[in-house]
Amino acid sequence: MLRATLIACLPWAGVLLAACAVAWLLLRAQKPQANFSRLLTLHRDEAGAVQSLSFVLTLPFFVLLMLFIIQVSQIMIGTVVVHYAAYAAARAAIVWIPAKVGDWELENCIGPGYVLDPNAPDQVIPITDPTSSEYGPTSGGLTFIIPYDPASPKYQKIVNAAILGVMPICPSRDLGLTVSGSLGTAAQLLQQAYLANVPGASSIPRIPRRLENKLAYARLATELELRFFHSNREPPLAPYFLEDDIYEFRPNELGFQDTVTVTLTHHMALLPGPGRFLARPVRRTDEVAEQIERRNGIATYPLRASISMGLEGEKSVIPYTYSIVAFW
Repeated sequence: MLRATLIACLPWAGVLLAACAVAWLLLRAQKPQANFSRLLTLHRDEAGAVQSLSFVLTLPFFVLLMLFIIQVSQIMIGTVVVHYAAYAAARAAIVWIPAKVGDWELENCIGPGYVLDPNAPDQVIPITDPTSSEYGPTSGGLTFIIPYDPASPKYQKIVNAAILGVMPICPSRDLGLTVSGSLGTAAQLLQQAYLANVPGASSIPRIPRRLENKLAYARLATELELRFFHSNREPPLAPYFLEDDIYEFRPNELGFQDTVTVTLTHHMALLPGPGRFLARPVRRTDEVAEQIERRNGIATYPLRASISMGLEGEKSVIPYTYSIVAFW
């Protein structure tokens, strides 16, 4: 996760260094021998109309550049937070999917089922015909998508882990959003934990509402995709109608220790000023401006992260059976 986070932050770090360099050049443009000590007394310098004119012409660009630097810094922080939230969701997935929840979501089962990922490259369909010469374990495998199911308790646990992970970078102002269901319980627990760690906040009536605002926005602006990869070296994901248990392998059951991938997309709220400025396309192929959207009256920029982990659990599928032919 650390390497992926650093790679994702690297382009923003380059933008931040370039913006700082431009800001320094603007400072140097005020006077060839300008330094930080002279900036402290710049507002008292009234000698020379040319100096005042250069200051007036440069100040708007300098302020805009400083806001841009602050916004890029927040995006870098948001990138780190989104990667951590994806890790938290993936950790919840590999722990909750092997658990038994109710009578339908049994061990290694989740939701009503899954479908093949149409965008996954190198999909290798296993040979299920016992009479085929290529029958048996082979290389490659299949990638499946687990569609979102609001009625699935396991899926809700995974989504809630992602939502709680991105809360620190969500706005706390009132956007007219509300929390309900399992998030309502999570909001109460967050309030109790916050007041337990910050006792002085009990005298501030706005704290509970601000926590709910952050949680509600995190739920609205966070999207999660759940996939898993099943290797062809294991038996195919198909029902095995055995005499002891005709549902030995269920339609919504994942393979033992399959690789689960969580892809998290969070539409991070930008600052009001820089958000409107970045949303304006500089040219026709401005990729940054094209990705900025407006949600509930605020500009947002999508941040994505993908984390893959091996599924935990002790239940395994039926192995291949090999026939031994005696030559005598």
